[in-house]
Amino acid sequence: MALLARVNPEEPLAEHLLGVGRLSEGFLAPLGLGPQGRLAGLCHDLGKATPYFQEMLWGKRRKGDPLTWHALPGALFAAWTARRRGLEGDALFLFLAILEHHGSLSSPWKRLPPDLAEGGRPKEGAWDVLPEQLKALNTEAFRALAASLGLPDPGPFLEGEAWEEARRLALEAEDLLCRKGQGLGNHFRLALLYSALLDADRRLAGQAPPSEPRPIPPRAVEAHLAAKRALGPLSPHREALFRGVARALEDPLERLFPARLTLTAPTGAGKTLAALRFALGLRERVQAESGLLPKVVYALPYIAIADQVEEEARGILAKAGLDPEAHLLVHHHLALARLREEEAVEEALALQETWDRDVVVTTFHQVFPALVGPGSGLRPLHALAEGAILILDEVQTLPAELWPLLRALLRELPGRVTVVSMTATQPRLVEGEEIAPPLPHYPARARLAWGEARTLEALAERLLKEGPRPRLVVLNTVREAVHLYRRLKEEGLPHLHLLTSHLMPKHRKGRLEAIRKALARGVPLTLVATQVVEAGVDLDFQEGFRAFAPLESLLQTAGRVNRNALGEGRLWVLDLEGESGKRVYGEVLLDRTRRILGGLLEGGLEDREAYRLLPEYYRLVEEGISQARGQEALEALEALNYDRLKGFRLLEEAPSLPIFVEWDEEATHLLRRLEEALAQKDPKERRKGLRLLLPRLQAYTVSPLLRRALKNLPPPLLGREDWRHVPREAVADFYDEEVGFLWEMEQFL
Repeated sequence: MALLARVNPEEPLAEHLLGVGRLSEGFLAPLGLGPQGRLAGLCHDLGKATPYFQEMLWGKRRKGDPLTWHALPGALFAAWTARRRGLEGDALFLFLAILEHHGSLSSPWKRLPPDLAEGGRPKEGAWDVLPEQLKALNTEAFRALAASLGLPDPGPFLEGEAWEEARRLALEAEDLLCRKGQGLGNHFRLALLYSALLDADRRLAGQAPPSEPRPIPPRAVEAHLAAKRALGPLSPHREALFRGVARALEDPLERLFPARLTLTAPTGAGKTLAALRFALGLRERVQAESGLLPKVVYALPYIAIADQVEEEARGILAKAGLDPEAHLLVHHHLALARLREEEAVEEALALQETWDRDVVVTTFHQVFPALVGPGSGLRPLHALAEGAILILDEVQTLPAELWPLLRALLRELPGRVTVVSMTATQPRLVEGEEIAPPLPHYPARARLAWGEARTLEALAERLLKEGPRPRLVVLNTVREAVHLYRRLKEEGLPHLHLLTSHLMPKHRKGRLEAIRKALARGVPLTLVATQVVEAGVDLDFQEGFRAFAPLESLLQTAGRVNRNALGEGRLWVLDLEGESGKRVYGEVLLDRTRRILGGLLEGGLEDREAYRLLPEYYRLVEEGISQARGQEALEALEALNYDRLKGFRLLEEAPSLPIFVEWDEEATHLLRRLEEALAQKDPKERRKGLRLLLPRLQAYTVSPLLRRALKNLPPPLLGREDWRHVPREAVADFYDEEVGFLWEMEQFL
């Protein structure tokens, strides 16, 4: 009987292994790892050749029987073969990539028990059944399979050398524990093998071959810009930035690709379109001179600004006469909510996991797992390394305590990648050449100075006394923002809006759009907000008030004041009583800001003067802040200690609780569909249904801090304690369309 990889439909094992080997080799050949990629693909499912696995396929042996576990025999055989072919430096990496291709990478010594190094034969997990599996593979059929794949005769391996190989691997794993400061070379080499193998295996199973990259004319950016250009005081400076960044493309290609670059310009200077013009121009030039057509990956901290960049990208593609769906991919945890009912879910999921488009708009929460892992988030890594222009927008939002890790990841990122770090407040995470021209005559738009108010009550009195006018008030906490909003509303201040993270995404997005339209009509609108308005949100107010915060946050808020340089803007910095700032930002950032800026705010200073203080500010921050978390993560990656990274998050967040608000008929419909999906008996169908539904549910979900949610706790969602549900009939008790989730009822009576 022919050996099979799967049934329904039947797929011969040899055919599957050759297919995965061919794809994996193709992915890694441009990176000099083609032979390793092919070997990983050929060996990854060799363990399926045991009679035990074949019996399970035909229902003659129960699923989950340890004898059917197939990863370990193939992983060991790949390592053994690598040494025979002069690839001994990759034996351990091949072993780990294959062993974990159905899960997440683990620390090597966790998978290679210590007694192996002493020549022992462990009796735990997959190692316990390995002797019986090796014995069962010692057949002519298995030898014929190996020969058909171009692999060496497995006889010596099956008759004793498998255990010698395991001993060598265990010694190599132990040696990793003794090395420090060796860089990220080993991590990236293993991660690339894992990424390519995982992608090849899933693509072959889903019959989804990689798409061919296609050109996008850079001139389309100029056509798009011309269609939306509005004249004003900043127009010459935006034009200067756009043209200056485009001129950087005249440099020798070796300085531009692969490379590490920065693009630093004030808020409102038009960085997004300048960066896209540069990326598409560089892409065109790389193709002309090397034949490679790299993808453009544009990454941002927040979904709200990702949506704005998506809109710009669609406009550019439309000007080029191209179908956005064929060239553009938006990848964040809400993106699948846009999928139409008739579209193929699996195809959409595959695209999300592989970034298989010419332009990808995504978030930092997707990019950095693709560099760190340890799980399937690594799957896009090889596609990035094969050729990409990675734009990191608003990098100042990345936590300072992780700078050692992030700096090393971006510096040592393998393959053919140009990284462009873009922001108005450059923290020097990327050490590279600046491509933005100087803008010496860029006008000052806002003057920063201390405001008189020391309490929220004093601030409210000032705002009420002045009456309605276009102004922005940014406070450090939701509690403060809601308190001020309620106070102003009680006194009847017109054209008043509130924007915080306690609004569900559906309402937050709608409110931002309403605010933009009102400001465009000249409505004297007061917006009370938290930090959700700081990065990338295109709003323009005549005046601003900002609770004392780190320097980069003050400047980001200043970027929403007099954004178009029409007259003179003011940003009043409020040294409010209380500890809310320290609770949000910690002491170091606030202390360094006060040290750099405090005295200057007495007489006031222009925003462009404050920008010049950033290098010294960031130097003081690095000296003062504990970067232990980033250093520990970096050391863990250097040693392949992935178990230390379990649960690692780019942004440390206080515990929160997701709450689904059954706001309208659409929400009720989604809830019914969630119930149906959870009731699916087939795990694959249940997972498929949930992955499509969850992004849509997120539009109606708020995630307040757990300590706040506990003060007004809604019932469980379909019996789940870790996800709560506000029913339609109880919405008024838990959620208010103006202020969002209600966590202290007496505050709103």
